[in-house]
Amino acid sequence: MWYVLRCREGQEETIIRSCRQHLSKEACDEVFSFRCERLWRRDGVWKLMEKEMFPGYVFVESHQPGLLSRELDQYRSILRVMEEDGYLISVYEDEEKSLRELCGDRHYLKMSYGYKENGVDHITKGPLKEAGSRIIRIDWHRRFAQVEFTVAKKQAIVWAGVGLDESVLERDEAGSGKLLSTAV
Repeated sequence: MWYVLRCREGQEETIIRSCRQHLSKEACDEVFSFRCERLWRRDGVWKLMEKEMFPGYVFVESHQPGLLSRELDQYRSILRVMEEDGYLISVYEDEEKSLRELCGDRHYLKMSYGYKENGVDHITKGPLKEAGSRIIRIDWHRRFAQVEFTVAKKQAIVWAGVGLDESVLERDEAGSGKLLSTAV
């Protein structure tokens, strides 16, 4: 089962490395954060970047939450162990399944691709193709989609990367191809 730890944004990798060094294998099966691909425009060029999906959160997989909670005592001064009455806050089974479907075993959300036609967004490739109603909105100009997730029964909005799928072409009567309406 996955459990959630809260840390200062930008400190996720430091906490992950530290947990890997100091938590026993009995208490901690795996410690990780979720990352995603995003496009950022610099100097007129789109560049693929990697960003934290849930900034300030670290996830720990454990089959012994009591032992994990005790071993996390050493971290309580630098991170918020999300607990209620001594119980670690878990990521529920359906939430974990949903995150695994989108991000895989590497906890990494790859870019998705699509287009906008007649005011309707279409995702044609990538993990968001099956996300459906979880996509709140897509900003094609800035190349991101706002996707809603539930983690530990709390709603979280993730800014996932989307790019234009230029392979989707519309053929006019003359046979030349032109990109479908992507007015953004």
